[in-house]
Amino acid sequence: MAPRAKRVKLDEGAKLPDLPYPFGPGPEVRVDVPEDVVIPTFLEMTGPARESLRQATRAWAWDAFSYVLHVPTYPLATLMKHMLFYSSLGEEFIPKHREKQLDRFLVAVDLHYHRPIRNPAEDRVNIKSTAGGGEGLRVGYHNVVHACDVLQSTYAYIHFSDLTTHQPCPRFRYEMLFAAMVHDLGHPGVDNNFLVKTKSQAAETCPEAPLEHYHSRFGRIIDCQFDAFDFVTLVQDGYELNHGYVKWDEFVPGMVMDTDMSRHAEILRRAGVEDASKWLPPREDAQWSNLVEEAKEWSTYCEKKRIENKRLLKFSGGVDVEEYRETSHDGLLDRVRTLQTLVLKAADLGHLARPLRVHKEWVEVLFEEFWALGDREAAAGLDVNPLHDRLNASGVKLAESQVGFFTKVGLPLFEALVEVLPSARCQLDAVRTNLEYWETRLAEETVKEAKAGGGC
Repeated sequence: MAPRAKRVKLDEGAKLPDLPYPFGPGPEVRVDVPEDVVIPTFLEMTGPARESLRQATRAWAWDAFSYVLHVPTYPLATLMKHMLFYSSLGEEFIPKHREKQLDRFLVAVDLHYHRPIRNPAEDRVNIKSTAGGGEGLRVGYHNVVHACDVLQSTYAYIHFSDLTTHQPCPRFRYEMLFAAMVHDLGHPGVDNNFLVKTKSQAAETCPEAPLEHYHSRFGRIIDCQFDAFDFVTLVQDGYELNHGYVKWDEFVPGMVMDTDMSRHAEILRRAGVEDASKWLPPREDAQWSNLVEEAKEWSTYCEKKRIENKRLLKFSGGVDVEEYRETSHDGLLDRVRTLQTLVLKAADLGHLARPLRVHKEWVEVLFEEFWALGDREAAAGLDVNPLHDRLNASGVKLAESQVGFFTKVGLPLFEALVEVLPSARCQLDAVRTNLEYWETRLAEETVKEAKAGGGC
């Protein structure tokens, strides 16, 4: 049996050789990935593990909690590799002799995510997971399970909402999956505000968005001799063909940076909504409907150049982005990036559209993370964010927070996305169903609280 990769808890004050962890005090972890680490394949799996992996590439509705329960060893790496090769992107970009390096890269990403404090799926079946990961920090929400959930949602948007039709160039799809995989890499379970106020090393490096800046630097953080974004070799008839028409180390980190919620309004403005705070109905802005067509135009051009290069069996300079911009709309590529960012943001909030039971479980673990952060805020002598205050938590406040988030952020985002990807309407319908649940629950909790307080 090949050696297992592991996370190793470091003694206090120990030097951190592999993973700079600039988030302040806490269990610092380095990742050891053996040269011959092996990711389990779909064909090697049986029972619930295999079925859960199968459903990840076949259905919108998916349960990451159940998946990680049944695939405890490298769940994110396993899911990503399955998606790459099931969609043929693996064969497109990864030569056979580089597959072991791919495995090491994927496992390194997997183990740089912290493990969950708890997995609600364990409570459903009354068993305990053998989830790998060894020692290290446990995080309530922004952990490896969340990374799996966002990756599956991104895959679903690409393959179930006609995005593959509008993005014929496989490299665009490839980078979207990798952006989803790394988007919260190393997340410590605190927010940017906490990092800034506690003057963490991460905040000194990038005070505007320290978390997203750290996540986006995954290529420098992970050292395992495989960089998915420098290595973009194509293979045909045994020849390796290099193509340089997309600068990967700008595209993917840019999408990751845009997951910062403080950029929400800015992204909507980039997409064509003049006043993002008011959220005018997207259908009133023709630019929304143009996004997909622009993505198709740019992607078709890139795919044509890729095929031409492939026929020549040699590097021929690739696509000159500036030259292309001169012959088309100004800023076309930026708007294509905006479409990709919208998809990633919807996937990042994908639990809003999950089946109600699963969505409620995501809210539970989210608040467990919030309350743990509130404890750290109090310990640091900071004002505790009311949302993070476990001592004053109530059913009304919980329901109010969800109704507010759905109304101001979630619902408008999904409405906008459906304008450009109509076949994703089932996701919008699911968001509306879950919002109705929280509105009903808020009314019930308000009545209950009034009765408990002696109200009429």
